[in-house]
Amino acid sequence: MNATSRIGAVAALAPGLALGIVLAGCASEAEAGSTQERAVIPADADVARERADRDRIKGEEGAPVRVVEISDFQCPFCRQFHEQTLTRIDSAYIEQGKVSYLWIAYANPGHAQAFVSTEAAYCAGAVGKFWSMHDILFERQDEWSGAADPYALFIGYAEEIDIDTESFGSCVRNSTLAPLVLRDYTSVTQAGISSTPYFILGDSVAIRGAADFGTFSSAIDTLLVLKGGGTP
Repeated sequence: MNATSRIGAVAALAPGLALGIVLAGCASEAEAGSTQERAVIPADADVARERADRDRIKGEEGAPVRVVEISDFQCPFCRQFHEQTLTRIDSAYIEQGKVSYLWIAYANPGHAQAFVSTEAAYCAGAVGKFWSMHDILFERQDEWSGAADPYALFIGYAEEIDIDTESFGSCVRNSTLAPLVLRDYTSVTQAGISSTPYFILGDSVAIRGAADFGTFSSAIDTLLVLKGGGTP
């Protein structure tokens, strides 16, 4: 499947691709605050899923350029991108209203904790804390990724960011948001994408791997010019 047809399979996530940039990536193998102050995850699974789906979008809805990141919390190259590049993209483009940013999960079957860690992030997203959990999961990847059952660690992370641990634990243990994780996986695999991180910028650029800020800046600036939102 070529780049253009590949992105056609995930049209709901981002439009078509024309240019690919390949770098290193993970290839697929097939207490603060009181309890009363903590956010409670909705018991209604549909409501929780809708909120989680919305919360993984960062930036202004009407931003001229959309960036889609396809990622895996257990992928070391995804962590590298988080640590070295995403913060700079955030301050230079997302916070400035130039880019809207969407995070999509590819829970690599070769990573034992990829699925449950994504569930943890999406459960946090059901109360508006996806990005807080996103950051913790990457920053502490070495801590939870080697655990036989990282559930207790995820509960601790939720407590740190003021999420009600009982409702969070129920969300993760009962796989309340597993359908959202599976929907992502199906969309990504049907598009022929099997490595992370993978990025779709606007309707013309694909970047594969943990690219540096300069690569993203060059691509985004070009797209902004084409959209009439930047200078040459």
